[in-house]
Amino acid sequence: MVKVPLSYPIGTPGIPWGASERKTWRATRKIQRSYHADVVLPLKDFCAQSDCFELVQYGSLAVTDNYNDNGYDGVDSVGRDLPLYAVISKVLSNNKPCVLITGGTHGYETSGVMGALSFLVSRALQYLPYVNVVVVPCMCPWGYERIERWVANALDPNRSFRRTKEDEADWRTEEATMLMAFLDRLGDKDHNRVIKWLCHVDLHETTQSDCTEFRPAKAARDGLKEYDDHVPDGFYLVGDIVGNHLEWYNAILQRVEKVTHIAEMEEDNTLSGYPATSRGLILVPAKELGLCAGGAVDAKYVMTTEVYPDSERTSPNDCVVAQVEAICAAIDFIIQQK
Repeated sequence: MVKVPLSYPIGTPGIPWGASERKTWRATRKIQRSYHADVVLPLKDFCAQSDCFELVQYGSLAVTDNYNDNGYDGVDSVGRDLPLYAVISKVLSNNKPCVLITGGTHGYETSGVMGALSFLVSRALQYLPYVNVVVVPCMCPWGYERIERWVANALDPNRSFRRTKEDEADWRTEEATMLMAFLDRLGDKDHNRVIKWLCHVDLHETTQSDCTEFRPAKAARDGLKEYDDHVPDGFYLVGDIVGNHLEWYNAILQRVEKVTHIAEMEEDNTLSGYPATSRGLILVPAKELGLCAGGAVDAKYVMTTEVYPDSERTSPNDCVVAQVEAICAAIDFIIQQK
């Protein structure tokens, strides 16, 4: 790991942010693209033409500030709500297990959002005879529009999927709370449904902006004086240390490698700062860390994908295709095991 001295325009190195610094950070986040045009309209178009899937709004985020002063021609005004959507099988069968696909847990990670949409439009239908399908393409639209890792209160949503009350105020985000409540409602016995969560795939990517913006921002927020500026070059998986699913992870990596390259371990046998189980794979205590894939639902198979779209060895489109292949490989393996 390469540590770099912190230089960030907000706060003082070594002193954690308070309310003033968080407010300044939020005020400087500018809208750069449209969640409505990129995500909502395609979802509505797809579901309007589908006999098998329906669009469900499970919540909304209130945008209380107008920071649209950067020349973006989209709509952003005081009081505007950002609707939160999921697409679900129209018939949720108690006789089939359920697969959850999430994207945009970090809003800036484009291939995760586009990968979830692409899977939904092009591949999801083929799996309905075997599993119920739930797709949440963009969990954090505020971050998507501003190309930000965090949500509006400067918290990382992929550390906030915790189901205990301990430290809830410090960790929990609205986005995670509303998604977990929705997923819990899907399995509400009062509606004669007993959802059996079998698999959760959460789609992520790591860009070079991690080094130039998001890691420096995190170090500044947390009162650190240095940060790691290394990004693994290639696709890799973050799996759960709970369970024994190495065959599953390896099957996914083999499929993805046909599309894009797999990240190699560092000289110290680590990947992204964690001990690597093999090339392209690290195992972590997903639920303990509050990861979306691990905390959102209690599924047997969980994984987080990571891909590096800024690599010279791949392209943004290849990264989207890799996300789709990872999903399909994950489900195919499980179906074959049955």
